[in-house]
Amino acid sequence: MVYIELFLKTTDAHRDDVVTTLYDHDCYIFEETGSEIIDELDRQKDAWDFVDESVLAVEPGSRTYRVYFEGHDRERALALQSALEEFGTCELTTTDDEDWANNWKKYYEPVEVGEDVVIVPSWLSYDGTHTTRVIIEPGMAFGTGTHETTFMCLEALERYVTKGDEVFDIGCGSGILGVAALKLGAEHVVAVDIDAACVVQTHENAELNEVADRMAIHQGDLFEVIDGEADLIVSNIIAEVIAGMVGDLKHHLKVGGIFITSGIIVEKLDLVTEALQAEGFELLDTKRLGGWAMVEARRV
Repeated sequence: MVYIELFLKTTDAHRDDVVTTLYDHDCYIFEETGSEIIDELDRQKDAWDFVDESVLAVEPGSRTYRVYFEGHDRERALALQSALEEFGTCELTTTDDEDWANNWKKYYEPVEVGEDVVIVPSWLSYDGTHTTRVIIEPGMAFGTGTHETTFMCLEALERYVTKGDEVFDIGCGSGILGVAALKLGAEHVVAVDIDAACVVQTHENAELNEVADRMAIHQGDLFEVIDGEADLIVSNIIAEVIAGMVGDLKHHLKVGGIFITSGIIVEKLDLVTEALQAEGFELLDTKRLGGWAMVEARRV
């Protein structure tokens, strides 16, 4: 199978610009390497399963990104390359690897989250002690449990979901958060994503976890295809979109309802918290992990 790798070498100063550009081009799955990863590896050498040598070669203050496209997506790759060139050195490489579609799977392991949730890739088994098992086939959609933003949202869902809840998952990606909410006791989930591929992947993961009968999945932009109010809304997208939708949020969240949101670069955390406070939401907590932030808020 032919695939295209886009490689960008830039600096820490351009991180916000690069991530925003990736999101603007609908690229939500990418490899990001910076000096903080080296620091983390130094602290946890005993936990290493696999470390690419290129990670260890990153210079202080520099940052690299890799994005992968299937061979037929060359025009999309070229458009992204053009948009990123102002931030550093950006190159495209085309490779023919007959087993590329499956090679990435060897780097995944079950991910234990919080006290009882575990995300298990569909091709693996799990023998640990966490009993709330979410089986995931990530495909090309964002959301495998390994990314900091997904991980923090899953932890928050474990804290806040109660039996019988109606939950909205806005920007559902692979459907991992909605499926987890149902496994944690929610009665029903409405999942929405603007990307048709994400809608397909969410359907597949709902079937895989035997919760499809309690999950309504729609293609649409934010709240445009949703009626009614939820007990809890979770949204793992980007800061600018989150801040822009807060005005509509209160029309779809019950009084006392919980809003969990991530996908927020730490430097843009204030953009989200200030928007929520301006609309009268109570900020319950903020968390940070690996340069990303999460906000927990309540409609009052």
